[in-house]
Amino acid sequence: SSLQRRAAMLASLLVRCAASGSPWSGDMHPSIGFNAGCDLGDVPGACAPTYDNLRDGGALWDCPDGERQSNSTWPACEAARKPIIGNNPLCFDLTASNPCCCPDTGCFVEPRFNTIIGVCRNQSCACGNRRTLQKSCAPQGRPDQCGAPDCTGEPIVCCSGVDVRSLVPYYDMGSRAEINYWAAYEFDPSDNQWHIQQESSFNTDGSRPTFDLTKPFGGLDPSEAWLGPQPGGSVFWGLGYYPAGVKGVGENAAMFVLSTEHFFGSTWYMLNQLTLDRGPATPYSSSTATCPVSANNCWSAGNAGEMDFLESPWNRKDGDVDGYRRSFSSQNNQMGRQFNGGVNTGGFHTNNYLLTAEINTPEPIVYVAVVDKIGNWVYRIPAGQVESIWPGLARTTAEATVAARPTQTPTSMNPCRDGFCAVFTSNCQATTWEDAIAQNCGFNQNQGFCGNWFSRMVDTKQPLFPSESCKRDVRNGVTMPWCTEMVNNTPSAEVFV
Repeated sequence: SSLQRRAAMLASLLVRCAASGSPWSGDMHPSIGFNAGCDLGDVPGACAPTYDNLRDGGALWDCPDGERQSNSTWPACEAARKPIIGNNPLCFDLTASNPCCCPDTGCFVEPRFNTIIGVCRNQSCACGNRRTLQKSCAPQGRPDQCGAPDCTGEPIVCCSGVDVRSLVPYYDMGSRAEINYWAAYEFDPSDNQWHIQQESSFNTDGSRPTFDLTKPFGGLDPSEAWLGPQPGGSVFWGLGYYPAGVKGVGENAAMFVLSTEHFFGSTWYMLNQLTLDRGPATPYSSSTATCPVSANNCWSAGNAGEMDFLESPWNRKDGDVDGYRRSFSSQNNQMGRQFNGGVNTGGFHTNNYLLTAEINTPEPIVYVAVVDKIGNWVYRIPAGQVESIWPGLARTTAEATVAARPTQTPTSMNPCRDGFCAVFTSNCQATTWEDAIAQNCGFNQNQGFCGNWFSRMVDTKQPLFPSESCKRDVRNGVTMPWCTEMVNNTPSAEVFV
């Protein structure tokens, strides 16, 4: 009955209010944007506020200048001798003794990161609403492809040159993203614990109800809303939610926690804080506020860094395998300069994936992403087990200090299909141009090797799979700090630069 539902809701709120999780101060202007009259299925970004809206509401952050802070974080570099190609400064005569091509003006980014969640439905998805019709390449013997100049087949739904007719039903139904809390942590090696960054964390004390990112005010009364979409968007996803105008984490190592009641057909990924502040898709600008040096988000012009933790295969022909539940980890987006790729960079053509909940069946899962010296772990933890697996984390709350690692080894890795499991993507271990090449690190030699942020991080001692006594991977005579089984069971990925 209605009375029983209200009683249950009241009981749930009382439990949340009594929770002992950490205070949070993240402010994502929940009252600005995605108003009640907006439909997520509209054109991409239509439900997000503009930068002017945030300025008028007193919620717009300052645009970072991105200037070089010190020679200790950015070495001497060669100015690009050719015109910037595709918004990407390139040098064509780099060597081991001259390995670094300068980033674009205002793109001397620092290793400070945060995460973004993207959701969409129908037209606001990358290729939704059947609006990307292009000719099939089947008559030319390439049935999976479309849109090339020589293709003469019937018009089909085409996404980045791929036949995605099988994905149209999932575009139409859209994302599921019901969130309990969202947190960012910095690692402190002095006490071997993760410490919360409160300004980049939301509802970690469980004081507010679950928030649905696809609904106005999260499906809550406006007074209880605790997240809001940002004007910078999320590229191939209609709405982007992310912390802006904050410091970010990752100087020693970074951990991000996303507690979900239902998560499907969405994306969760890490970007440089400067990229977020200047806009992942829509550049920072308003009628009165502009960037002092550059509005470039430095994704390509500075290799600011992107690590995808959970990304649905939105442009893969067989993306409907497992009911579109596969969510991939990938590092192969603009690797180079100081954000260098490891030996298994992931992507839609690899086993670097986990299974999320089904589209119409909620499944409470806590996702934990760790980025440290060794690599990137994305843990899939059933919410009912999280307190015993990771001290300091619970289904609806997260503490201010959290244990460095889980209490047990995941049951499977690459892929991660059920229960407590994980996806591992390695980080480059090299500190020089020569070693990076010898160890098969991912970087573009025309952007250069300007150092390695990951080599400056610490090893947080995440569990190795299948065990600590495993056979270690060896690259050009150098023993790597991960097991062969963690990287060698993954097919080669396409590298995009």
